[in-house]
Amino acid sequence: MSLRRLHTTNTPSLAPKNSNLLVPLIDSPLPSPVLPSIIPSHGKRPPGSGKRKAIRVCFWSLVIFILVRITFLFDFKAIPNTVQQWLSDRQTYLPSDVLPNTPAPIKLTNGHGREKWTISIPTQVGFPLSPPQITDLCTHCDEMSTQLSSGKFQPFDYSRPDRNFVDIAEARLDEFSSAKQPSNGDGNQSPICETSLTFVMQSEDAGLGKTLMQLWLSYGLAKKQGRSFFIDDTNWAYGDYSSFFKPPPKPACRPPPPSHRLPCPLQARHLVVSSANSKWIFGNSFKEYFGSSRASAPRQQKAIFEMARSGYEALFNLVGDDAKFLDHRIRELDRQVRGQGGLVIGLHVRRGDLHPLESQYRDSYIPLDKYANRAETLFETYLAQAASDEILQRAMKSYSRIVLASDDPDVYTASELRGAEKAQSYISLASKSALVAAQEANPRRGENAGWEGGFYKDLFWSLGVSSDSYFPKDSPLPTNQVPESPRSGGGDDTLPLDQLRFQPSKESLGLRELIGRAYLLDLAVLGQSDRVICGIGSASCRLLAVMMGWERAITREAWQNVDGSWNWAYTASG
Repeated sequence: MSLRRLHTTNTPSLAPKNSNLLVPLIDSPLPSPVLPSIIPSHGKRPPGSGKRKAIRVCFWSLVIFILVRITFLFDFKAIPNTVQQWLSDRQTYLPSDVLPNTPAPIKLTNGHGREKWTISIPTQVGFPLSPPQITDLCTHCDEMSTQLSSGKFQPFDYSRPDRNFVDIAEARLDEFSSAKQPSNGDGNQSPICETSLTFVMQSEDAGLGKTLMQLWLSYGLAKKQGRSFFIDDTNWAYGDYSSFFKPPPKPACRPPPPSHRLPCPLQARHLVVSSANSKWIFGNSFKEYFGSSRASAPRQQKAIFEMARSGYEALFNLVGDDAKFLDHRIRELDRQVRGQGGLVIGLHVRRGDLHPLESQYRDSYIPLDKYANRAETLFETYLAQAASDEILQRAMKSYSRIVLASDDPDVYTASELRGAEKAQSYISLASKSALVAAQEANPRRGENAGWEGGFYKDLFWSLGVSSDSYFPKDSPLPTNQVPESPRSGGGDDTLPLDQLRFQPSKESLGLRELIGRAYLLDLAVLGQSDRVICGIGSASCRLLAVMMGWERAITREAWQNVDGSWNWAYTASG
């Protein structure tokens, strides 16, 4: 039989015992190596096992001996309490000194001498703190954090929380205060929020644009960090938040006691944000943490832009007649302009006490012809889209409009912007020259309170206040005092400036509300334009980009800045 037939046959591979057939050795597998057995042979123990057993016996004998000794020396039942007390001494921090009478950071010390810090806000101080109190408190937070960490941590660093800070809720300072925490007084029985952010609408610079930007960013920050969001308008110079906007979305929980709401540090469980500490909250660390330095210039602050956008979408909802007028105005522009093939170009001109960023205009204002020229350029670009359609081009030229908003009433009659129409005429600010003419026609009209040259904070704070009513004409108004608010009942005494600012008379508050409503309507109409031209030095200009949205304003360049070559960015100016 051949070798080939042997390999292909179906017979078993093993030959019968009596077979003389020889299988070639080349097909036989090599013998397997013999591995050492892991089972001890002949009942012998593996080497070293007796030594390990002796070590284990000695170890457990020592443990039993120690436990027996402890049992004789101490009451065995007291052992868990002793350990618990040792851990408690490490976790419980007591004030190093008597609690201060004013808001301040304080040191805490545990039973083992470890120092940390927290914020003490006496219950009698009330909420919210004044802007100077918030500024002072945040300054001292910086100092305390630096001192205890040897400069390793900062209270306003988003990327590195201060490990030495103990939240006021964990510090339980209420146990060391004789005053009882006041209740919220709203009868709300829902649980206290685990974490929150409260935006305090009070500002010393009177500007509404900065406040809106900080409000929207605060809302976006709260959403990013999973905090419940609240608004406090107790001392808002413009009155009640509900006079302008619908209330914000209501959380399912309630805010904590006032002394637990802190303006610093960033990691506080219940954070307070206002214009007084915005330079810390939205400072360099904020821009570095949420910004993107590797992105192209226009996109470096896209995440911050979107945070403000989320605040705009949730909070910018006008109420009452203003909301009805806005809806009517937008439908009018849709029907008369966009529906006919025209373009709505919005112009915002800020003057008053705010000057441009561009160096050559820093001491004056951006010339109005720069706005007009930019509008002309945008319109020509729009016309070029229909270069082959003469009928459409005629429609574009016939129906396109420029809508204008400014804090200076004289801008509306300027020759450079001839043909532009007001963004809205529902609430208009009169120029001083117009009021002078009206006063000459009717001398009994009284004091002239018109706007001359734009919005000035000093003029805003003086609305509704007549120095003649309280002081002789030759007697200057004190720099740090103002006449007593008429709603307080009159009298010869004077009130601190902040009290009149944040607790104005009924007349003053009415005038402030009108100014605020006019500003918001201007902003709302321009925010719905097809193109917007403005100066980035104004907070209103940045707000308009947010209202238009990233895709339309930045990507498609519908938002145009005429103040230098800067891209959209959040800065200290709003």
